[in-house]
Amino acid sequence: MTQSLETPNTSDQRRCGCCGRRLPAADLAELGQTPGVFICTGCALWAACRAGLISAIRRVPLRSLLRRFGRHHDESMIRSAIPILPSTDLDRTTAFYSAVGFHESERFDGYLLLHSGDVELHFSWHDDPAPGGCFLHVADAMKLWNQLSDQGTTGVGPIAEQSYGLREFVLTDPDGNRIRIGSPFVV
Repeated sequence: MTQSLETPNTSDQRRCGCCGRRLPAADLAELGQTPGVFICTGCALWAACRAGLISAIRRVPLRSLLRRFGRHHDESMIRSAIPILPSTDLDRTTAFYSAVGFHESERFDGYLLLHSGDVELHFSWHDDPAPGGCFLHVADAMKLWNQLSDQGTTGVGPIAEQSYGLREFVLTDPDGNRIRIGSPFVV
């Protein structure tokens, strides 16, 4: 007889009211405004990013978040994605992205790796590239936007607060790649 995924073996499991996963009760927190509804750490972190940190800290048990902060919402094997963007001049690309805080970490024949902390951007040389794009989460988009604007960096678009809780702007590099840069803002 096979056991259903919907029916846990033990009574100490609860369902996350957001994603629906069944987890041990210790891995979920009860929502203060909605007794009997529980939320997992991954969903709590997602909600914190959407709502802004100040309002989220008031509603989510901080101790639970700190204890499990490093755990990913999705337990899959995939841990990150690295865009490979086109470049017609790898030296120019290195110089352009240094203004954003990236530095060259490796270079191979026609291939460039840039790093800023744990974030990587890869570039592949093309003589006639079709522009690419990616999104960069940063600590403070407004601060970076001001820094790039003050430096006179070309390709810096206007900054705006989006309805989904992010302050964003687009940085277009010399090859036409569009890098959307954003951070959560507190309402």
